[in-house]
Amino acid sequence: MSTERKRFVTKVASVVFAVLSFMSVILAVPLLSPSNPRNMSARTVAENGAEYTVKLNGIYKYDEKGFTPSIVGFYFTDEKAYIYKDEEGYACITLDGKGENYVLGGYDSSYISYDEFQLCSESYKTVQELEAFFESPDPIYNFDINKLSYYISDVITYKKKFSGKATIKVYRGRCVITEVYIGDEKVLERKK
Repeated sequence: MSTERKRFVTKVASVVFAVLSFMSVILAVPLLSPSNPRNMSARTVAENGAEYTVKLNGIYKYDEKGFTPSIVGFYFTDEKAYIYKDEEGYACITLDGKGENYVLGGYDSSYISYDEFQLCSESYKTVQELEAFFESPDPIYNFDINKLSYYISDVITYKKKFSGKATIKVYRGRCVITEVYIGDEKVLERKK
């Protein structure tokens, strides 16, 4: 191979290597960036996020490590979803692109881990007391035989039904729960 040919091949290889290196950096920077919702810690979201209140109507399930609340009008989806406030002032989710903020649900979860939260309630001072509340039967007020199918549906859907609210924070598409209330009493708050 001639010297001219070797120089040409070296230049082409250098250009190809430079282009591939540049492309890999362009692709890697957003993935490794701390502003990527996947790389953000819950603490960062809790400190910097916009605050919203969501309405709770019970819990779906619980175990010894935590529980999953049932949130009215607010759900986690893998698609980009937008937040708006309903007539009562609670945050809800829509997929139509109209909202004051957005969430990328693929990075979020409604599961509340006891490792990440601390109890701050007079009524429930330990996890065992909170779980005893979850195990207590739900009272039915003004029983109506015509609503029997709704009562059965609630027993199947919810592990425990109650009214409450939760505070969430949303930052750059990531959402975390920061406080949980049963009724008007704050029961859990995220550890700092």
